[in-house]
Amino acid sequence: MKKLLNVIFVLCIAAAVVLGVCYIVVQTAAVVTVNGSLALWAQDYLEAPVCIMCSLAAIAAFLMSYVFHWKSGD
Repeated sequence: MKKLLNVIFVLCIAAAVVLGVCYIVVQTAAVVTVNGSLALWAQDYLEAPVCIMCSLAAIAAFLMSYVFHWKSGD
């Protein structure tokens, strides 16, 4: 269980970071090229997956705190 939670947490964090960087790069390209439709595309297709991955990582971290018996301040 501990190994599975660690893997889920790391994968979710990695996916969130990669998707977040892609989102920033696409938004920056949209601003530089003054392409509003590209900015909207990024918002429609990249924003939600970033938020979902962050949420899943937070849930995994919450579960890890119980499985690993973390105490406040650890």
